[in-house]
Amino acid sequence: MKILYCITRSTWGGAQENIWELIKNQVKLKNQAILVVGDNGDLAQKVRKNLPDVKVIILPCLQRSIDPRKDITSILKLRKIIKNENPNIVHLHSSKAGVIGRIASRNLKCKVIFTVHGWSFTDGIESTKKKAVYRFIERRMEPLTDRYICVSKFDYNIGIRDKVIKNPKKAYVVYNGVALKKRKKTKVVSNSPVKFVMTARFSKQKDQISLIKAFKATSCFNWKLTFVGDGPTIKKAKNLVSTYNLKDKINFVGFQDDVDSFLVKNNIFVLSTHYEGLPISIIEAMSYSLPIIASNVGGDSELVKDKENGFLVNDPKDFTRAIEYFCRYPEKANEMGNKSFRLFLRKFTLDSFLSNTQRVYEDVIKE
Repeated sequence: MKILYCITRSTWGGAQENIWELIKNQVKLKNQAILVVGDNGDLAQKVRKNLPDVKVIILPCLQRSIDPRKDITSILKLRKIIKNENPNIVHLHSSKAGVIGRIASRNLKCKVIFTVHGWSFTDGIESTKKKAVYRFIERRMEPLTDRYICVSKFDYNIGIRDKVIKNPKKAYVVYNGVALKKRKKTKVVSNSPVKFVMTARFSKQKDQISLIKAFKATSCFNWKLTFVGDGPTIKKAKNLVSTYNLKDKINFVGFQDDVDSFLVKNNIFVLSTHYEGLPISIIEAMSYSLPIIASNVGGDSELVKDKENGFLVNDPKDFTRAIEYFCRYPEKANEMGNKSFRLFLRKFTLDSFLSNTQRVYEDVIKE
């Protein structure tokens, strides 16, 4: 089997981690893998360094923003690549690469799979105009798609609801998964501050600002919060922390290669966000037995069972109540964290993700 993977950006994130694990697995299975990506970022460099037999092709014209001239060039160049490489499967990730890749693959012999890491018209995106445009485009792409992989039931249901996925038999739900690593069980220590952590890029999608406001509103003082990540909205978040005089309570550590060490050091994982697919960051936290406080958006409800392994929240006041709960009953963090870990083992391991994706490959090849 020969599989060509294509994604717009190489900057590390959930979709890039997804592709990285898939490519590693194909190498392990003695299959051929090719990576086509729009820039020479983290994913491209990691593949080159660790998997030298995998061909990496940088396509600079493949960009996230809409640019008709560059988009047409991307389609023509990608089509040439597909013809030259002659893969059995073209596996597309990210909305832009999904559109470019499906047009480029039209009437070629390869099978086309598009992984939905959250639709561009998903609930929570503010612009109704953009949502309408993206929904229209995706409907036009449906005849060019042999299989959809949705990372959550939430995304699957939106695809059916909005008539983007017209044939349910063409779509699969395959949960993201992470490897179980050697880990020290994280426990809340009595009479010590309860330590919260959020690992996410600072962007319009995420909502660190509301989380800072939620911590400011707490009546408890035995807490610490660490933000892991960087991005365009970090300055605004730091300014707000200064305004609230919370520099001794809230720590910014920037982008980190080793996120695991911060999951080990902290007690509760928090994700404040406007919309999601199925966050790998939450799955990673569950693998370290952390309870979760997460916005009730996207596939988060498939990871967090409210009041069992954490709390699903709808606004800053809900966040504040959840924070205060763990501050007042710190022993509950250990109990809920154990439930997070058991749920992780049942549904969200790396082995499960890889085997389920491989079944989709084998299914589509049989047609």
